[in-house]
Amino acid sequence: MKEVVDTKQYKKINPYIIAFTVLLPAFLALAASSATNVCQPNIAGYFGATPYEANTVVTSYIISGGLMLPITGFLVKNFGKKKVMLYSIALFCIGAIFCLLAVNLPMLILARIVQGIGSGCILPVCQAVLLESFAIEKRGVAMGLFGIAAMFSPLAGPFMGGYLTDNLSWQWVFIINIPLCILSLLLVKILLPESEIVREKYNKRFDYAGYISVVVAMACLQIVLDKGEQFNWFDTPWICILTGICIFSFIFFIVWELEYKYPLVDIRIFKDRNYFFGTFVSSFLNIMLYSTLLLVPMFSQNLLGYSPSASGLAMFPRAIACFVGLIIVGEVSRYVENRVLTIIGLLIIGGSLISMTSLNTTASMQSIIIPNIILCFGVAVAFIPITSLSFLTLPASKNAEAAGMHALFKNIVTAMATALSATFISRASQVHSNYLVGNLSPNNPLFYHKLAMAQHKFSTYFAPFTAAKKAGGSLYKQMLLQAKLCSFYDAFQILALLAILVIPMVLILKTKAPKRKAA
Repeated sequence: MKEVVDTKQYKKINPYIIAFTVLLPAFLALAASSATNVCQPNIAGYFGATPYEANTVVTSYIISGGLMLPITGFLVKNFGKKKVMLYSIALFCIGAIFCLLAVNLPMLILARIVQGIGSGCILPVCQAVLLESFAIEKRGVAMGLFGIAAMFSPLAGPFMGGYLTDNLSWQWVFIINIPLCILSLLLVKILLPESEIVREKYNKRFDYAGYISVVVAMACLQIVLDKGEQFNWFDTPWICILTGICIFSFIFFIVWELEYKYPLVDIRIFKDRNYFFGTFVSSFLNIMLYSTLLLVPMFSQNLLGYSPSASGLAMFPRAIACFVGLIIVGEVSRYVENRVLTIIGLLIIGGSLISMTSLNTTASMQSIIIPNIILCFGVAVAFIPITSLSFLTLPASKNAEAAGMHALFKNIVTAMATALSATFISRASQVHSNYLVGNLSPNNPLFYHKLAMAQHKFSTYFAPFTAAKKAGGSLYKQMLLQAKLCSFYDAFQILALLAILVIPMVLILKTKAPKRKAA
């Protein structure tokens, strides 16, 4: 069976109404992940679990959702977008209900897996529907609306989750999903057009080998990324084994999909220049967004002494910047070439990241907020045009499949970047501290001067010997603080460099869709 898109059906309904219909469940699916992050300590305390055990509540949702992305195209071909969306929302809602009924942590994790399976197909189907419901010249507006769900909800989720947890309970993070899911089901049932399904023999065959291989690869990858830092990465044998299985499974998946007669995913869509390079650039945007979403709170808490709530408050303007940027750029993209907008966005991102290297241990909250607002505005500027360009040269029949692979690739790259960011800070801090320790010598005039000043300060309250020890300890702490500060500078500079290096990928993209015969 194959889904045949009837564009006339979409034209009968206002595209903005269709957009709201599919964006609401997309918002819920994305916010359900980030909102749960902030209530992990509460969940751990409620069930008497460790922080690492409670973290599985988040990772199980991410893994199960990611496993649905490769089969989105297959499901859409066989059942149509409307049925896939309805079943996905229903399963997501059932998972939320089971989360409330969970009496122990394993039951909660199982419920989150159910919820994650329901969420997996929602985002790519939403993207595919938006691409088909808006005319080509208004795809910038369509992707702007999609960006509200794709970028705003992960940033707003922690704020919403924190508010519900602090003022009510962590269960309300799941309770609020239920009425919104019911509303989504009604809207999709009533407003989303049906797709005509044409039977084709090849679609009856499910590619079990391809799916099992990608499931194994993604599961191993997520476990490695989730537990790598805790178990010191490749110093642990089972981490090495899982990494090897992951690499082998991914290679097998690619080779199998290229050779198998009835592939789960037509990865030949990556031969399309716009789709291939556009997906790469979109992935780098995700790296900028989510790496800083981790690094900036780490910076504010570890170096500035901010509380988690204060650092969260400092990050919230990012969500507003994304929202405003997406709305503005959605309209501007109708008049300015998409490649130009993407490059402008990347330059804004690079500039904001470079400005973060001027932060120090006395930085004000304002100096944290402003560069992050600029960064997220830059991400919004680049997101809409690069997403439009990625799908511009693909046939409409490939939209759902391409959206699934697009989301899968971005998820993999983002997960790797986020996990490695924390490790990079730790390892870079060690490198810088080793370098700085070499300068802690009495023969160094600057060190000798600072040591003498510190000794004089402590000698007012302590005996000479104790004052000397405390002076040395004080300078050592300052050295460690400086080393960590330098590691953050390194991370921001690398991210800024990446933003500049992907610009050539943007320049080679096509700006006009090929002419195709009407179906």
